[in-house]
Order: sequence, then C-alpha cells, then structure tokens
Amino acid sequence: MDYSNRILCGPMVRISSLPFRLLALEYGADIVFSEELIDYRLIQCVRIENDLLNTIEFVVPGSDRPMLQIDKNREKNRLIIQLGTSDAQRALNAARLIENDVAGIDINMGCPKKFSIQGGMGSALLNQPDKVKQVLMNCLVKFRGS
Repeated sequence: MDYSNRILCGPMVRISSLPFRLLALEYGADIVFSEELIDYRLIQCVRIENDLLNTIEFVVPGSDRPMLQIDKNREKNRLIIQLGTSDAQRALNAARLIENDVAGIDINMGCPKKFSIQGGMGSALLNQPDKVKQVLMNCLVKFRGS
C-alpha cells in the first residue's frame, strides 16, 4: 500500500469505531484505522455478513454487539486493522481471520497503556526485539507464501 500524499486517520481507543471511520472518510481521509483489537479476543469471533447494513461483523459468541464492524463498500481497500498482540501464532490466527476484509494489518508497538504493557503488547514489544521479529516474520512468511 502506498502512503505517499495520503491522509490517514490513526487508531484511537474507543473512538475508531465504524461511525467515526466513516465520518473520517467523508471528510477526506484516504485510509482509516480501527481501534486496537486484541488478538485473543478477535480469534474468538465469528465473521457475519450483515446484508441489511451492508457490513461485515466480527462477533464474539454470546455478545450482543460486534467487536468490529466493516462497511463493505465505503471501507473497501481503505481500512487498516490495528492488532494488539504478544504472540506470533495468535497474531497470525487473528490476521488470517480478517485478511480478506481489510487493506492492511498494523501491529501495535506504541501504546504505553498499562493494559497493553502488562500483557506484553504495545510499547512493551519495543523491549523484546526477538518477539517482534517472530511476530512479523511469522505473519510475513505465511502471507507471502499464500
């Protein structure tokens, strides 16, 4: 994906849901990010196509609302998912679940929030270069090989 001369709307916790992303696109963003999605929660989800709303929804069984909603038309090739992970295999499993519905996947390595760093995610990964390499190589090799 070429980011040259593009306007990006970055990921924001509890903000970057579907309505906000659609507003960002309407007001000029070329690419929008989801809020951070945690790998172990995402891999529990079931993918549902909602024809009434023209969305793709990822729902944890038993939940009354989607963890992620994607507008099939307006976000096509314009949505990047931010993934919170500390494990190469879980990252790959989560990426495989959403790969056909998004333009890209961003591994969060910047969040300094307590929740993220206690789980070995976000900025905690910056102190673990071997783990970062493992996560990235696992995903890159699997996706390039498919």
